[in-house]
Amino acid sequence: MQTTEVSGIKSYHFENLSSFDNIVHFVTSRKGGYSKGQFEGLNIGFNIGDNNWNVFRNRKLLSDALGIPLESFTFSGQCHSSNIAIIGNKLRGCGATDEKSSVQNFDSMITSLLNTCISIKVADCVPILLYDKEKHIAAALHAGWKGTINKIAEKTVEKLLDFCSSQARDIFAGIGPSIGPCCYEVGEDVYREYKFSGGTKKNIISPAKQQGKYYFDLWQANKEQLIEIGVKPEHIELASICTKCNNEDFFSSRATDGNTGRFAAGIMLKKQ
Repeated sequence: MQTTEVSGIKSYHFENLSSFDNIVHFVTSRKGGYSKGQFEGLNIGFNIGDNNWNVFRNRKLLSDALGIPLESFTFSGQCHSSNIAIIGNKLRGCGATDEKSSVQNFDSMITSLLNTCISIKVADCVPILLYDKEKHIAAALHAGWKGTINKIAEKTVEKLLDFCSSQARDIFAGIGPSIGPCCYEVGEDVYREYKFSGGTKKNIISPAKQQGKYYFDLWQANKEQLIEIGVKPEHIELASICTKCNNEDFFSSRATDGNTGRFAAGIMLKKQ
């Protein structure tokens, strides 16, 4: 990934998506911002214990740094589902300045609207951005272990194929910073859920040193979902940045053993 810094706000950008000059995309770091304590830095998440005024000011900082009006942002109200929302004019701007107005109970958003920045919030879960270069359609999704097991990445591409008449070969994907296979240890419950969902590949979930514990590779799991539905491997970019290992740059729930802030990932279509 590439990095930029504007007015003290550091953001990351996928090289494959950066090759398209008719979109804007980003993954924020925690650098800069007004939040303090366990939320220190550029916390983008409302209603998680931080001062909401500071969160609003953080979002305004991000808006100014990216050159995107705050009212152009649309945030989903995530619930670890595989639910997908199509963002049209009525939902444009939802969740930009408060949590209550966000697009509730959806973890994936698709839009063909210009100048509408669909954005998700994460702190260890996987942010994924998709772009169909032919149909000029974008998607942003949040994939924790539940969303990954319920195949949110695959289902989002399916929606693009069925609802938007996309072709999988035209889709480019960026799988952003999240907790890595080096650190994401899960228990028997998650292991059983993975097996029950039809997961069989040994490189996705493997035994940890402690009995009854497993390492879950969310990066590879989501990448393989995209490949299986037809996205070209060479169109998929992995950030390969573990948020727990890099807690100084990204918010991580596992690194803090408790409540923490949220960083954001978003994508916006510009004129073709």
